[in-house]
Amino acid sequence: MIRHVSKVEQAVEVYHDEEYKSKRWHFPSYNFSITNIWSPFLVKAAIFEDNDGVSTSEVQLQLDKLDTNWTDLYQSLDYMIISTGKWFLKAAIYHDNDTVVGCHICPGKNLTEMGFVFAYEKALRHAMNFIATSKHKGLIFFRTSTPDHFENGEWHSGGNCTKTTPAKEGEIELKDLNKILRTVELAEFEKASAKAAENGVNLKLLDFTNLLLSRPDGHPGPYRQFHPFAQDKDAKVQNDCLHWCLPGPIDYWNDVIMEMAING
Repeated sequence: MIRHVSKVEQAVEVYHDEEYKSKRWHFPSYNFSITNIWSPFLVKAAIFEDNDGVSTSEVQLQLDKLDTNWTDLYQSLDYMIISTGKWFLKAAIYHDNDTVVGCHICPGKNLTEMGFVFAYEKALRHAMNFIATSKHKGLIFFRTSTPDHFENGEWHSGGNCTKTTPAKEGEIELKDLNKILRTVELAEFEKASAKAAENGVNLKLLDFTNLLLSRPDGHPGPYRQFHPFAQDKDAKVQNDCLHWCLPGPIDYWNDVIMEMAING
């Protein structure tokens, strides 16, 4: 979105957090700002990992406490896109009412394995209920998680994505994991949208799952780092087959978002 809007005026960065994960840009001539808020779980989380996703300890998730990184700004935003997803697959300790209630992937901790779906449903329900009862007067989109296209392994086990053209219809099937995430997302959205309508909150669904399923060619692959093969053309590098290139398939998103914002 910033890249498109910057065609008419250069964006001015007016804020970033200490780790440059949350940022805000302003377009002075239009009195218009775009904010990226880093809140991968939507609820409060203590995360212990580096930029390559390597963790030194389980995530500590407070399932009943929303992350103030986004809730503090929520009422000031005219338009908002909220999303989460695969972060919930990470090893985590779950807290509710300041009490540890279980975990996901925590061998040796003497805790009950709850599974990530438990946490995902609870966190999404909490966030959606906050939105649906907020009396917010703007437009809020909930975006479903998008599919990855890892082949021959996952991000941590040598997986890659080497396709250079879009897939034909029916060529790629949504992975079981993505189906699980999507089922949770659609169920929680359906419950929240009914409550939002009762309270005059304009909550809409952005569902790009099937649209992006056909674009295995749209990921950075080995180019998640700058010039990964500059020193060694045969270097083994971590591939990114989850996020999307810019420009790339997610340029579709802007067209859909603008259509929904202007014409409903």
